[in-house]
Amino acid sequence: MDYFGIGAAMRSLAQIYAQSARRSGRTTRLVESLKDGDRVVFVNVRQADLVRSMCHKRGVDVECIVMSPGRPHDLLMLRPSRRRTIFDHGWVEDYYLKRIEGALGEIDDLQERLSGPAEERGVRPEFTGAIPRAF
Repeated sequence: MDYFGIGAAMRSLAQIYAQSARRSGRTTRLVESLKDGDRVVFVNVRQADLVRSMCHKRGVDVECIVMSPGRPHDLLMLRPSRRRTIFDHGWVEDYYLKRIEGALGEIDDLQERLSGPAEERGVRPEFTGAIPRAF
């Protein structure tokens, strides 16, 4: 358990940033910066199709791919792009949120593994919702 709530605060901060940056023109700025041969990585097909269409209207040939931010190393199996590889803002936001969530879980796991027996720590067994049956 993150006794001080730092992880929860970091998660909330990232979520607040993501919400406040909506409709700020990030996609338009991205599209305007792209050049032939660039590759852009997205978290979903809808955003990839939107950027592909916007680039097509500009006459720019870019590669738009969809990959899970939860498995970033899968990207290393791709051939290098002809030019730059850029991560869309939605992908980056999801990546950071997943890393924060992973750190929260890792801290919980480390604390549990490094602590003595639950009974010695005053931890009660969790309620499972099961009702004992009398035979």
